[in-house]
Amino acid sequence: MYVNNVNSASSFYTSTSNAAARYAAVSNVGNVQRRDELTLSQQAQSFQDVLKKLQNESEVRQAKVDEYAQKIASGMYSVSSSDIAKSILASRF
Repeated sequence: MYVNNVNSASSFYTSTSNAAARYAAVSNVGNVQRRDELTLSQQAQSFQDVLKKLQNESEVRQAKVDEYAQKIASGMYSVSSSDIAKSILASRF
């Protein structure tokens, strides 16, 4: 029996084994990738802390409400009509 082109036949086997190795390497890429990561700057962390503190605060300042309620009840609270007019104009224009 006589075999021609032994070198070309051997290169075929080499190329298929290389292809298998490349396929295995490509299929493992998903396992190697790192997860996305987010790192906040110091300024963003500070802002986040302040925002949390503000969200935990009550919107009503009860001490102020009580103070003005007491002034109104005792008749000590008065606002001039010109101050009221200025506030109305300032809020509209």
